[in-house]
Amino acid sequence: MPHTVNILPAGARGRRLRRMVTLGVAILIVASTAACGKTDAGEKVSPPTKGGAVRVVLGAKPAHLDPQRIKNATEANLSRLTSRTLTTFRSEPGTAASEIVGDLATDTGRPSEGNKIWEFTLKPSIRWEDGSPVTCADLKYGVERGFSNLFQVSLPYAKQYLQDNDDPYRGPFVGNNNLGKGLQSIECVDQKTIRFHLKIAVGDFGYTVALPVFSPVPPAQDKKGDYDHRPFSNGPYKLDQSDDKQLVYVRNKFWDSATDAVRKAYPARIVVTVDADSATVTNNLINSDGEWADAIGLEKNVAAQFVQQVVNDPGLSKRAIAGSTGGVRYFAINMRTIPELRCRQALVYAFNKRKYRAAAGGSSFGDFASAMIAPQLAAHRDFDLYGSIAHSEGDQDKALALRKQAADDNKACPSRMKLAFPDQKDIRRQVATIVESYQLIGVEVQLSPVNPDEYFDAMGNPANGNDLVYAGWIPDWANGSAVIPPLFDGRLIPTKAGASSNLNFSLLNDQEINKLIDQALAEPRLDVQYNLWGQLDEKIQAKAATIPVIYIKALRMAGTNVRGGFIHPQFGQPDLCALGLGDPSK
Repeated sequence: MPHTVNILPAGARGRRLRRMVTLGVAILIVASTAACGKTDAGEKVSPPTKGGAVRVVLGAKPAHLDPQRIKNATEANLSRLTSRTLTTFRSEPGTAASEIVGDLATDTGRPSEGNKIWEFTLKPSIRWEDGSPVTCADLKYGVERGFSNLFQVSLPYAKQYLQDNDDPYRGPFVGNNNLGKGLQSIECVDQKTIRFHLKIAVGDFGYTVALPVFSPVPPAQDKKGDYDHRPFSNGPYKLDQSDDKQLVYVRNKFWDSATDAVRKAYPARIVVTVDADSATVTNNLINSDGEWADAIGLEKNVAAQFVQQVVNDPGLSKRAIAGSTGGVRYFAINMRTIPELRCRQALVYAFNKRKYRAAAGGSSFGDFASAMIAPQLAAHRDFDLYGSIAHSEGDQDKALALRKQAADDNKACPSRMKLAFPDQKDIRRQVATIVESYQLIGVEVQLSPVNPDEYFDAMGNPANGNDLVYAGWIPDWANGSAVIPPLFDGRLIPTKAGASSNLNFSLLNDQEINKLIDQALAEPRLDVQYNLWGQLDEKIQAKAATIPVIYIKALRMAGTNVRGGFIHPQFGQPDLCALGLGDPSK
């Protein structure tokens, strides 16, 4: 989740998808300095052309391709190659990327009943990769899959927003899918018209249905767990190879560009490989020899040791794809294992953000953060409860004083803690600074590395047992509604043993916070809603549920032949739908 995707009320401008950001993954306004868009030397770079194979390098294999299981930005970015949704975000640099347009639907949705009913009409002539039409029944079934206990669904919006049946709905694989009636709050008026009945008013539901969890799935093609390896396509590409070595996307002959105003589909193929060594990848992209000329580092930033070279070399800087993501890198504090407020506050005070950011590559990769809603979002509230911007190296004296106060009241703070993180070399270097920071206040940090392919599934289990959890978040759209509810609504924490669909890594479950979330979601006036989300952000920070570290910036590298790159706010990384080659014959 990974992951991910921002949403604003209908008619409002905003931005992106939600997702957990494992590798440096809610957004708004993004500055692009890609080779494909930057002309500071007066040169005009040729636009992408049709054909050839773009090579995409990831830091870790995507955990999920099944649209109902997607949980992070990279997975969502890949999903747009094969899965179309009722609406989707424009594939353009700048503020236009924050806007949604009809994708499978003819428009961005028609609300009624005070935003509790939303209706969409499907475009004609949209087909699956076998030539069969995409129908309302496919859409209904796809959303219903997200309710099944067989899936580790991380995006909570369908369960959170849609009315349930009289008995809790458990997905299409149980009880003959509610005796053939399915989830009754999704209504197929006819083959081309779908109607959603919501249990709460949601003014930005048109943005919500841009998320992969609302993708259609044809029932006849559903292989349940195996669908995760090769989802059926209605987009410009289909999967030709999907294994541990690579993903190979080839053109879907039944995709019609006349029905799709977003996906450019320049390459004939897109080949996705994995290399977690960011230094080696960066070096290869800088040298741009052979196939590396056609390659791009999608989710991992330029390695720290190459940043100054890339930024200061005019030729390399033109190939760098840079910009703010609108996301936040943070550490969740487990409120069950560390229930005492003063103990959590001490952890916030003692955190050395300067050393952490330096280990991540410096200010090119982010500004110091004090809130969970980034400044690029209108819902951002300017506050710094712990003075962490002015004291970026931490305030150990205040941390020690809080720990002493707690001990004096027989609320002793832990002297040992477990910190979970994806087991990658660059992230290990970053979290090592936290070990040093907390040693200064008498806390021994035990590093708990987790396989990156399994990280968010493992952290989604409330019983994971870690005290601190490395995380990052890019809003699913440009509003606090895509930050606060998924990360802090306690009612979304699963109660079933072994469940892993949770994104509330702090395990915050506060009745007042939950009530205020409902109040903000139902507020029809956008300016008032922004203010409510900002107030909630400050209330949550007062509880020391997380440690916001940096507002994430991206600095990605592309080969000399790659064109069309810009940081898309929906993903916090280059948009795959816009990429192509300058000369496919090279």
